[in-house]
Amino acid sequence: MNAHQGIGRVTEDELHAYVDGQLDGSRRLAVERWLAEDPDAARRADDYRAQAMLLHEMFDTVLREPPSDTVQELSDKLKGRIAFNDNRPAWHARPLVRFAAAVMLVVAGAAGGWMGRGAEQQAVAPVAQQRQTLATFAQEATQAHRFYTSDERFQVELGADNQDELNGWLSKRVGRDVFGPDLGRVGYRLIGGRSLPTDMGAGAQYMYANDANKRITLFVGAPQSGNQSSFSFTQNGDVATFYWVEGQLAYALAGRLSKEELLEIAKAVYQDVKAGPPRREPPPDQQQQQQQPQPQQQEQPAGVQPISDTHKPKES
Repeated sequence: MNAHQGIGRVTEDELHAYVDGQLDGSRRLAVERWLAEDPDAARRADDYRAQAMLLHEMFDTVLREPPSDTVQELSDKLKGRIAFNDNRPAWHARPLVRFAAAVMLVVAGAAGGWMGRGAEQQAVAPVAQQRQTLATFAQEATQAHRFYTSDERFQVELGADNQDELNGWLSKRVGRDVFGPDLGRVGYRLIGGRSLPTDMGAGAQYMYANDANKRITLFVGAPQSGNQSSFSFTQNGDVATFYWVEGQLAYALAGRLSKEELLEIAKAVYQDVKAGPPRREPPPDQQQQQQQPQPQQQEQPAGVQPISDTHKPKES
């Protein structure tokens, strides 16, 4: 590959080390030159970086937990703090025992970390799980934005010519009432939308464009828990994403914009979502039909019974 010439072949291990920030200066520069010349490798590095962020989101809180008593006891034994017989080598000095104890320490640590939690930590678990789910949702929104904004032919499934039809169709797919906010005041018009699968279930993607044909997308999904969540931000390559939960829906706004520019648009989306869908006027033909006076029935003189169509006069 031409990108490797002059800098030496970059291995997959070096790419992982680069993403984790563990690569030394000379090889880091070599990898960066390679990524600048190889778009596929750059996308793979972005995927590794997103996976690393998700793993940190999932497990950093567990790693910070204090060890259980069982784990601490095993740790103390490995350090030689508990002695049985000073006249013979410590049990933990034997290679096989040390190996077995290390395995037990890992197993006990995993079990203690999850099974030894108190009621308070169990109450926090759904919140951590929700953060994990939202982080996955934001990653899906970023990937969908990157894919569909680059496809001029199939960027939307249904156009915005009839927005009520678009909102109704996507609401049926998501299973909740959704709508595309009006972003005209921040310079973006609605193009259309599509339905996409997400980790939460069916989701809706609304696509907008400005006069310079720059696109942003709003991803909407239905999380299992309706807990509200404030704005969170993630950056994946050149795509920035703000995501949050409002009511029973999760939102992720993605675009190739600066964090500050995207935040202003996210605030406009949030305000529109809080206000609810706009009330739309009926079509002009329906308005004219409603305004036309209805024909009134002719009043009968008092005391006179109307002649029935089936009533026959008596024979004289």
